[in-house]
Amino acid sequence: MMIMTNRSPANWRELQELTAYYFNYSGYDAITPCKIETVRGNVEVDVYVRAEKELGENIICECKFWDTPIPQEKIHAFRTVINDSGASLGIIISKVGFQKGAYSSANNSNIKLLTWEEFLELLFEKWFKFREKRLLKIVQPLAVYTDFMDAPTEEFNEEQTKQYKNSLTKYAPIYIISCSIKEDSIRKYNEIYNESIASYEDFFDDIEERAKEAILFYKDFFTDFEIPDDKFNFNMESLSRIIN
Repeated sequence: MMIMTNRSPANWRELQELTAYYFNYSGYDAITPCKIETVRGNVEVDVYVRAEKELGENIICECKFWDTPIPQEKIHAFRTVINDSGASLGIIISKVGFQKGAYSSANNSNIKLLTWEEFLELLFEKWFKFREKRLLKIVQPLAVYTDFMDAPTEEFNEEQTKQYKNSLTKYAPIYIISCSIKEDSIRKYNEIYNESIASYEDFFDDIEERAKEAILFYKDFFTDFEIPDDKFNFNMESLSRIIN
């Protein structure tokens, strides 16, 4: 089964930064570190997240890159921060897990105790949809550029026709695969482009770069040809910000 990512934090700072990174790439707004107000004064938390209601409107994450399981007393201290801040959810992410008493302390509360792998599982669905939507936005021009019915092929000379056909072999699979992302389609992507991608994150990163390369190629290739504006139902300005 394909995993979400091969990334694993190497120290406490990376644990915080990657936690915020994956929240942000799941459509949330995460800051690390962040000073927040509580009834007892300002405190600095590892990661503060503004979120939608399915997880909670405000999430506070504490990241523990310890070589030993987190004890019960740390859960009690974290619950105090959550209660004093009014956050709707607290998450402690531990490198190696938690002592048995820690789970007892978190029961029937708005605290989740997660390992790094469990944290990634929690975010996977939202993260995948965010990356998929972003990719579809990037590749949208290829629906026109790689379609014989949309491209002005009747205006090509012999050399341009040859170039265009070669480009379809190289770039058309990018759009096709992007429209239906499954493990089988990623295996097909590996075969076509001679890759050995084993995680969804590596796939999204790689195919986005190929899509940007393809779009830049076609923008240059079609410079002297006219493609009707109504063929392009995407926002070129926002697309340019992603490509650049």
